[in-house]
Amino acid sequence: MAEKIQSQNPLSAYFRAPKLYTTIPSGGRFYDAEIMSVPEGGELAIFPMTTKDELMLKNPDALLNGEAVASLIKSCVPDIKQPKKMFSADVDALLIAIRGASGGDDVEIQATCPECETITDITISVEASLQGMEELESEYELTLTNGLLVKGLPFTYFSTIRAGVASFQSTRSMQSISEMSDDMERLSAFNDSFVKLADLNFELLVDSIKSIVYQDEEGQNVSITDGQVIREFLENTDNTTGKEIETFVNGINDKGVKNEVMVKCENEECPVEGGNEFIAPINFDPVNFFTGS
Repeated sequence: MAEKIQSQNPLSAYFRAPKLYTTIPSGGRFYDAEIMSVPEGGELAIFPMTTKDELMLKNPDALLNGEAVASLIKSCVPDIKQPKKMFSADVDALLIAIRGASGGDDVEIQATCPECETITDITISVEASLQGMEELESEYELTLTNGLLVKGLPFTYFSTIRAGVASFQSTRSMQSISEMSDDMERLSAFNDSFVKLADLNFELLVDSIKSIVYQDEEGQNVSITDGQVIREFLENTDNTTGKEIETFVNGINDKGVKNEVMVKCENEECPVEGGNEFIAPINFDPVNFFTGS
């Protein structure tokens, strides 16, 4: 008699299950089905991390190129298919939710006082962070002093990865530059590193601009969406206009989950104003947020 084939893992009852449900700042309305599936009601099921996920977060190369975070999100949020194409604000919210599903609501972080450099241990709530996140608008607009209307959207997570890689490479370059004995060689290497970083920041600025609207000779609004045309404009506009656009884009990318918290310095003699309280950033980078807490 043939042996009966078992179609279901006998340990399936012990498989992980969703620990919490959350929305994301964009509500998923910017993404098609190839990027994510939006459940009815808009709340995504968040599963806790597996052992494999935790091991992936210890891989420096995978962390640097974004593969660790992408793999983590696809594992813990089955509705997400292409995390790198999502807005960075959405990825931050998902990382917070995964941290809560895996380690509980309380997350211990350290805050350094800007005045006396005293390190204070504080606890933040995953649930409170998710409940307090700001919903992203369909688009953001700014009318410049020259009359142009600029429309923008937040950075994608892929753009954030590029920025992180560039920052890492710049740090390594600076370490190498400091070991150079020739002053002219050191100056040239420093300039090259600075130019590369400035070029990337410029590309991020271009990527965040959805369109620029101007009025033609007949007074009709004309919308420019061609990235190359927008790039050429940004390369040739005056610095005042450039700073307006840069401030506008930076403001867009502050939306989503609140990434700072008010902290009371433990040093009673601290000279910081306002009753020894200061604002500390919350670093959602997976290296610190998952493995450092």
